[in-house]
Amino acid sequence: MKKLPILALLVFLVSFSCKKKKDDVVDTPAVQQSRLSLKPVFGSENILLDSVYTMSNGYQIEFLEVKAYFTGIQSGGSVLKDAALFNFRETGSLVFQANQVVSNPTSIQFGIGVPSSVNHNDPSTFPNTNPLNIAIANDMHWDWNPGYIFIKVEAKVDTIVDGVTNCNHNLVYHVGTDSYFTNKTISNLNWSAVSSTLNEAWLKLDLKNFFENPGNSIDVKTEFTTHSMASQNTLTEKARQNFAASISAL
Repeated sequence: MKKLPILALLVFLVSFSCKKKKDDVVDTPAVQQSRLSLKPVFGSENILLDSVYTMSNGYQIEFLEVKAYFTGIQSGGSVLKDAALFNFRETGSLVFQANQVVSNPTSIQFGIGVPSSVNHNDPSTFPNTNPLNIAIANDMHWDWNPGYIFIKVEAKVDTIVDGVTNCNHNLVYHVGTDSYFTNKTISNLNWSAVSSTLNEAWLKLDLKNFFENPGNSIDVKTEFTTHSMASQNTLTEKARQNFAASISAL
């Protein structure tokens, strides 16, 4: 008979201990995040790499690579992201996703490229998760001319309008070096809830306008390659201006 009170006491102690542990659990609030995405388009068409689109002059064009560095992304003085690498083939439309610093800013500012204060640093010294680290930058960093490639657009084009698609003419636009760093402001951003903890805003990059920007068009027959060397200044400047002008809020 003496065993019953002892058993009851043990049951009470176990129950109290479990209840205490349960009560001690504190729910960690979900971290609010913001995501900025960029959609490459060709006029009214969404771009898929390795697919063919028609320019206004009837030329057929196939895009192979679209990459760009965006740095110092901020709104109202609050930094959203120090650096982001847009790599359409590898990471799709993502520019960056980060803990929310300011609440759904309608206007953001950023640099297209890498500022001179950082551009010539050793890319192996950045943390492994930093977009400027050489493992992430990869072919967006020049070893022959220390510094980053700010913008990379590569494509193939068919300049013979004969009803037969044969994109065999290479287009290479690699914009870099300090003088081609470009500041950009985007207004009228529209944010939408992807989930209870994630908001997203979209930009678009119109690559038709990149080539056909009124008054500053690129002739793909004669202006087909730049690696930002001094002798290629005219085309590099066109590519820089047109790329920046072709980014807007979606």
